[in-house]
Amino acid sequence: MPNALIKMKLFLLLLLGVLFIQGCATGPAGRPAPSEAVMLQKAQKAENRGNLIEAAEEYSKLAALTSALKRPEYQLRAAAVLLRGNYIAETKQILTAIEDNKLHANQRIRHHLLTAKIALAENKPAAALKALKVETSDNTPADLAAELHLLRADAYLRSGNLIEAVRERVMREPFLLDLNQIPDNQKIIWQTLMLISEHALQQLRIDPPPDELSGWLELAGIAKASQAQPFNIDQMVADWRLRYPRHHVSQEIIDSLLARKLEEIRRPNTIALILPLTGPYEKPAAALRDGFLAAYYGRKNQTYNPMVHIYDAGTNISDIKNIYAQAVNEGAEFIVGPLNKETVNNLTASTRITVPTLTLNYNESPGKMMDNLYQFGLAPEDESRQLAERAWLDGHNEALAILPEGEWGQRVFQAFSENWQQLGGTVLEQQLYPSEQNDFSAQIRTILNLDESEGRHESLEKLLHEKLKFEPRRRQDVDFIFMAAFPRQARLIRPQLKFHYAGNIPVYATSHIFTGKRNQHTDRDMDDVIFGDMPWVFYTSGTAPSLQQNINRQWPEESAQFTRFFALGIDAYNLIPHLNHLKTYPYERYNGETGILSLDGHNRIFRQISWARFKNGIPRPL
Repeated sequence: MPNALIKMKLFLLLLLGVLFIQGCATGPAGRPAPSEAVMLQKAQKAENRGNLIEAAEEYSKLAALTSALKRPEYQLRAAAVLLRGNYIAETKQILTAIEDNKLHANQRIRHHLLTAKIALAENKPAAALKALKVETSDNTPADLAAELHLLRADAYLRSGNLIEAVRERVMREPFLLDLNQIPDNQKIIWQTLMLISEHALQQLRIDPPPDELSGWLELAGIAKASQAQPFNIDQMVADWRLRYPRHHVSQEIIDSLLARKLEEIRRPNTIALILPLTGPYEKPAAALRDGFLAAYYGRKNQTYNPMVHIYDAGTNISDIKNIYAQAVNEGAEFIVGPLNKETVNNLTASTRITVPTLTLNYNESPGKMMDNLYQFGLAPEDESRQLAERAWLDGHNEALAILPEGEWGQRVFQAFSENWQQLGGTVLEQQLYPSEQNDFSAQIRTILNLDESEGRHESLEKLLHEKLKFEPRRRQDVDFIFMAAFPRQARLIRPQLKFHYAGNIPVYATSHIFTGKRNQHTDRDMDDVIFGDMPWVFYTSGTAPSLQQNINRQWPEESAQFTRFFALGIDAYNLIPHLNHLKTYPYERYNGETGILSLDGHNRIFRQISWARFKNGIPRPL
């Protein structure tokens, strides 16, 4: 049905639904009107078929024809089916027309739930939480109570309040009538807990056993504490079970913890590391190698002593097939590498992967999956997609994008744009800039519509034949700017945005704007820019792990320039015994130096990054 006809039909049914037609007991030509039962059956059948417009129309007719006591029920049903079809404005009109004093307790809860759903659909979690401040009772149906806690959990999660999101999920579980929903609910609880630091988990555990939430927090703390050294995890879980004998955690989650010890036993005895140690990638490859070896020598379990053989992938990407075969023939039980995308493409296209292999970049065939092949890297596209999600959760809808000319800029913008539009956001305009220049005023003026403002001013002066006082006015329809840039360009673009009247527009960027090392002087103009990066770069001198301190002392210049590659090498080594575990339990997470790591259905490592905002030239984690 064309949109115009849908809108007209919705308008008519809304008129019908909100106006009470008195004395309408007969149909055309004096025929008796259909009975309420017949009309209700018709509405329900339309709803079951997914014909939401027809169902809303029938419910609205019922609301118009029935008594004042029954009217709110049909209005709520009409609103609910319209919201299922994403007719938000029309749903709001129906909800506004409902007389609150005519609602009984459960109807009032349903009204609040619908209001909250609209707020979440409009990306307003604070408004949703306000709508969800409604009291339940012992008489509240279980499905309504479950939905109330679910919506609260969603709103808290979008607001960044992880512990309250977990609390609501825990409170939801007793109301789930469909027991098949419990495992999924618990997996989301577990995934959310994995986003909370070990220290925070300890601080948040304020109620003693057998409190259900405290049991979750303590179990998540065990999972994090045992990540690097799972030898005694069975005893830790047994002790936990003594403290929480009636806890409702699923056996699957318990089994996933206990399985870590088995994976520790299965560690490979010989590891091959294949990197381009000569050629254009020599320096980042060397940093990655040194990070890998630093993790190896700093391993918690010193009784585990595998052999590590290092192979130079060189500059000829076609050599990778022979190098890979050599590593296998020399006894490699696990292979890490290669690093650059072209070599990874060549390896996965031409070689049979016979032993577990973790590449350090992603091939260009994401749908092609091999049982022994795992892929991990620092893909800028992943950061761009997460930037879109972050901006959306922060309540933004309309974006401008400024990005460098060339293939890299197009890649990161395409990843951002696709995810942003899937979320419901709009890219108002994009503007390319030449990376080698210092003055980006022309591009900034164009994207902010300042040229149009000045053009209108000139036209007015010509019309009036006199000089007018004038201050350019930038466009007002933008919520934030997506800036794709490297440090030099970002340090120039940010102050130029401020100069051109855009200093109060939020700016979001990927990790590429930050060198990885704090420099308050050179980053002094970057204040308020929000960007995503790995946890490794946000450590301060007081919080940095000993491994990072050792690396900084031993390779001061290299760690300043290639700090992220050291972190990638560390995670590449530490991930080896966890890959099978992440594959077996897809809801599990590994807290790495490059981010919170998980494995998708194509054996590709997903890296959840952290966020920071520049303040006084220093990135402050959010």
